[in-house]
Amino acid sequence: MDICYCYHGKQVCEPSYSWGPGIKGQYKIMFIHAGRGVYQIDGKTFHLQQGEGFIVYDNILCYMEADQTDPWIYSWIAFSGNGVIPLFEQAHISPLHPVFRYSPLFWFDSYLEEFSACDVNHSTSELRRQSILFRLLADWIEMLVATSQLLPEVRPKDAYIRKAVEFIRMNYNQKVSISEVAHIVGIDRIYLSVLFKEILNVSPQQYLLNLRMDKASDLLDNSQLSITEVSYSVGYSDPLLFSKMFKKVKGLSPSHFRARLKRDSLMGLSSLD
Repeated sequence: MDICYCYHGKQVCEPSYSWGPGIKGQYKIMFIHAGRGVYQIDGKTFHLQQGEGFIVYDNILCYMEADQTDPWIYSWIAFSGNGVIPLFEQAHISPLHPVFRYSPLFWFDSYLEEFSACDVNHSTSELRRQSILFRLLADWIEMLVATSQLLPEVRPKDAYIRKAVEFIRMNYNQKVSISEVAHIVGIDRIYLSVLFKEILNVSPQQYLLNLRMDKASDLLDNSQLSITEVSYSVGYSDPLLFSKMFKKVKGLSPSHFRARLKRDSLMGLSSLD
């Protein structure tokens, strides 16, 4: 199974402590042990508290903020690999539904202790952490699946949208047609468009376009790729078409967008001097 332990931790947050908006390089399962806070991902906002958790996705923009009066205490396990998404699907977790409940409240603490007890200088420490990770994930999935059996079934239309969004997110950097997405989901193309507008308030084409331009914005800000390389990275083989669509969505050409980011960064640095 292609899933690899990266790191773990626990944090007692200060009032209004925040992280982001930004992108993590790994997947994270976050467990809230006390307090409250806000988690934002993919344009959705979740108000969370003790006994709830959420997923931080690799390469999906997100934001976290602790409550001002009752800041949360949370812990996490970070991991990577191509086997993560199928694992989340077993637990009925997706970017549209990244939140879960768990019990007992300190269920994760014993795993934290096991991770921390591994001697980093020992020759088998990596294997031991990997073993702990697999046990944790197995227990976590079993817990969520058992809980979900007590909840109302997901509406078919929500399941269609979730499957479509996951396919688009995994393939946005390739040639994707809405007809192909509808075929993968197993419904008519027109019905897929109706569901997107009903649930997400955008057409499938606009959702794909917005996603590609958001990814392009991140690459323009956080990489040294050329405009052409960014274009190919988000699914456009024609850099001119990419530039036209980017300006349509973001209001600036890719080159002007990157120049503005650099200018704003330099102004921010100079203000700290």
